[in-house]
Parts: sequence; structure tokens; C-alpha cells
Amino acid sequence: MLVLWEILGGIFFFGFVGFFSLILFSSLFGCFGFILFWAALIGLVMFLNISLKWIFISVVVVYALLLLKKYLRYQELPDYDGYLATNNNAYVNGKVICKHCGSEHLVHQGLFGRAGRLRYYVCVRCRNWLYRFKVI
Repeated sequence: MLVLWEILGGIFFFGFVGFFSLILFSSLFGCFGFILFWAALIGLVMFLNISLKWIFISVVVVYALLLLKKYLRYQELPDYDGYLATNNNAYVNGKVICKHCGSEHLVHQGLFGRAGRLRYYVCVRCRNWLYRFKVI
């Protein structure tokens, strides 16, 4: 069973890292950057004798912590009525504006993807999260 986890963790980890290295390093440094990244990563894993299982577990834990942080930040946002009640100058000429920079250009984004039911409004200019809402 341990060997199976080792193989699955290695496939997932190197596939995940390879995908992002292909996007990031190829666009920054070209093909040489892609090869350099893989050489450095494989050398580091061999030098430190790191088990791929622990790398996979640490990546999953960090990802879960970042999702939890994002969800807690979402929960701290006021809803639409709360945003307007606490910011008297946030509603001008029939439009909601950003309380930080005064911009009228706001977009709503899904918390965990484009089609997510948990959504929040963001100012386009200053990128501050303003208020949340839930799609029914």
C-alpha cells in the first residue's frame, strides 16, 4: 500500500508542479527555464532524500489552509445591506461604489470558481473585497 501511495503522490506532485512550471518558467525563461526548473527540483528531491508522499501531503495541507483562509475572509465581509449601512457614502447616483477609492467599477467573483454560489464584489481599480452575497 505504501508503494501505491508513493507512486500516486509522485504522479500527482510532478504533474502538478510540471504544469505550473510549464506555464510560469516557459513564459519567463523559455525552454531553458523549464529544463532548469526540473533539474533543480529533481536534484533537490534526490539531495534531501525526500519521500514524495510527504511532499504530496504538505502540498494538500497548504492548499487546504489557503482555502480555509479565503473562506474565513469571505465570512468577515458584510452583506449588501450591511455594506451600505456601514458606509454612507458607498451609494451615489443609484450605483454602489468602492468605499476605498470611490470607483464605480465593481465585479462579482465566485469564491471557489466561476460558477460558485458564494460570491463577493471586488473593486476593479483597487482590488479590495467589498461585500458578499450568496446565489440562491
